[in-house]
Amino acid sequence: MQSIQFEKVYDLSVMTYSDMQMHPAEEAAGARVLVERHLMPKGVPAMCGGGRGPAPGWPIYHDVQITTHTGTHVDGTWHFNINGKPIYEFPLEAFMGPAVVLDMRHLPDCTPITGEDLAKAEPQIQEGDILIINTGRHTTFGTEEYGTLHPGIDGVAAEQFLLEKKIKMIGMDTICVEPGSEQDHWDHPLHRVCLIENEILLIENLGGQIDEVTGRRCYVMALPILLKADSGPARVIALA
Repeated sequence: MQSIQFEKVYDLSVMTYSDMQMHPAEEAAGARVLVERHLMPKGVPAMCGGGRGPAPGWPIYHDVQITTHTGTHVDGTWHFNINGKPIYEFPLEAFMGPAVVLDMRHLPDCTPITGEDLAKAEPQIQEGDILIINTGRHTTFGTEEYGTLHPGIDGVAAEQFLLEKKIKMIGMDTICVEPGSEQDHWDHPLHRVCLIENEILLIENLGGQIDEVTGRRCYVMALPILLKADSGPARVIALA
């Protein structure tokens, strides 16, 4: 039996809400996020007695319209690989494990992160780690800059390091783990390395309390909803 020692649980996820920022490619396709409240209809008796439960006008449920890449989410290999696995086919163990959270908040916009950068980072990346990178861009979520000016991992320059270290998952507080705008990384070399040629799952749009675990080792769980799809929105937590 495995045991995990920790003092606190940290939420590394962003909130999901109507008309929140989406990937530019999704927005260009006309997608939007909708979280719409529905009230208990008039004429229906109140529940639980004494007016203590749902009654007419009570927000009894919500419609939720999202994509598989809304907010904090995990990319499965089917996202970029026609022969890849949809997100529900991965075992739960694929979404959790020892992790390191690197501080790269000093990087200028659109900086490509190389294998050399990762090798020099502290705390040191260990074999089999989930690699989490804090670029500080989560603080700009909702702005145009968030979608186009973020640093990211250079798939060509980091490929050897990622494979030698047997990295399990990569997560960043950016709209994409590749650097810059969609046009800047149209060939998506990191997605090729991780989702087509290997099974290194990707977590995008991290945020929440990520600053509180930055520069530390922790245990990360990034559990996507059980969905028959390429990828899935996830609640990502760190135990530290």
